[in-house]
Amino acid sequence: MSVRYRAPASHPRNQDHIEHGTIHTLAGLVPGDSVVFAFTQSRHGAGPCLAFMLMRAMVKLDPRWRIPLGKNTLTLQKSVLGRPCLLIGDKPGPSLSFSHGEGRIWAAMCGTRSVGIDVAYPEEFAGDYPFARAFRPEELDFAKELCHNDTARGLALIWSVKEASVKATGTGFNRFDPLEVRVGVPIFREQGIFFEVLADRPISIWAKTEGRGWLSVALRK
Repeated sequence: MSVRYRAPASHPRNQDHIEHGTIHTLAGLVPGDSVVFAFTQSRHGAGPCLAFMLMRAMVKLDPRWRIPLGKNTLTLQKSVLGRPCLLIGDKPGPSLSFSHGEGRIWAAMCGTRSVGIDVAYPEEFAGDYPFARAFRPEELDFAKELCHNDTARGLALIWSVKEASVKATGTGFNRFDPLEVRVGVPIFREQGIFFEVLADRPISIWAKTEGRGWLSVALRK
């Protein structure tokens, strides 16, 4: 497996320990763009609360979103394909994405590009999982080598990358077959793993460990 390195980007501190309710900023995944993300425990109303938290952080990062914010200002809707759509009054807000896993809800927001977030765990890829329907041969090779032959954990990483990528397109897997989403060679840095993914256009991914699983954040170029 080839390994590449890339120029540093700015990443959340203590990236192996992301705390509940803490908002983190990921800068430089695509030059000039920043993503804010966080998680909280899954419960009724958690999604809108997370969106409000991230919107307050986005206001500090991007002057274009500096408008008076109140809880009644923001409306969270879904597109016909299930993509979350944040409205500020009657105008579209920043791009927003959610993911659920192990009793948590994660959210990511970007004010300049379409964002996707996903968490995946190795338990999802045990037993008679139809690997050939979801992963290309080279992706199966990546999975085996990335996690020292713990194939299920490696596949959780590749799947979280794919899922975050298609969320960043705005359609999820409603439009794409998993095999059409091509995951490139992983690029290792101290603060995480980077991927370039090709779906309908190039997508940049940052991934980190999340317990036994993985968290991936995607930005569409």
